[in-house]
Amino acid sequence: RILMYKDKTFLAIIPARGGSKGLPGKNIKHLCGKHLIAWSIEPGLKSKYIDELIVSTDYQEIADISKKYGANTPFIRPEYLASDSATSFDTIKHAIDYYKNTLNKEFDYIILLEPTSPLRKVEDIDNAVECLLDSTADSIVGISKTEDQNPAFLIKKDSKNFITGYEDEAMTVLRRQDTKSVYFFEGTIYISKTKILLNKKTFFHEKTIGFEVPKYKSIEIDDMVDFVMVEAIMKYKGYEK
Repeated sequence: RILMYKDKTFLAIIPARGGSKGLPGKNIKHLCGKHLIAWSIEPGLKSKYIDELIVSTDYQEIADISKKYGANTPFIRPEYLASDSATSFDTIKHAIDYYKNTLNKEFDYIILLEPTSPLRKVEDIDNAVECLLDSTADSIVGISKTEDQNPAFLIKKDSKNFITGYEDEAMTVLRRQDTKSVYFFEGTIYISKTKILLNKKTFFHEKTIGFEVPKYKSIEIDDMVDFVMVEAIMKYKGYEK
C-alpha cells in the first residue's frame, strides 16, 4: 500500500442505511457469494491510496457484517441521519466531524463509495484518484455514456398524440455513431477535496470532472430488477472468482 498520492490523505466513506423500500435489506443481501456491501468494502481496502475506510450505518447488523470484511465501523449513525430526508452530504459531514472532533484526524480528500454500485473495481478507485489529482479540478464523479436515451432519439407528443423531436435533430439522426456523446451521472465513484466538499455541500460544481465508466458498471441496485441484472453481469464477467 502506497497510502497517499502526491502526499495527500484519503478517507473513504461507505454509507449504508438499514432501511430500503425498493429492495429491503439490500446492503447485506447476498450477491455472488458475498454480502452486497462487501463488493464496495473489498476494493476500497485494496486501494493503493485510501488511508482509512469506514461504513456509516444506522443498523447494527450492517456494522457487524462490515467489520467481518475489514471495514471500520466506529459509530452507529444517529437516527436523524437514517431517515429518507437525510442527504448523502449530511452523512459524509457527520463522518468527517467524527474523525476531526473525536479522533483529531483530518483528511485532504473524501471518497464516497455507494454500496449500490458493486461493479466498481479497485482500479476504478485508484484511476479516479490519479485522474483528479493530475488535473486542476476539485472533485471527480462517475459518469457513463447514454445510448438508447440519447436526446437525439427522444421525442415528445402533443395533446393530439402527434410526435416531434425532443431536440431539433431528433428523428433525423438514425445512426448512433452520428450522435453527439451525452453522459449521465452514475454511482461508481465520488471524490472531492474535503474543504471544497464542506463548502459546496456537493460533489457537483464548476470544478468537477467526469470519470467515465462503461455501461455495465453504471447499474445501481435500487430494486430486484437491478439486483438480478448485476448478479448476471457478475457471473458473466467472473467477479465471483
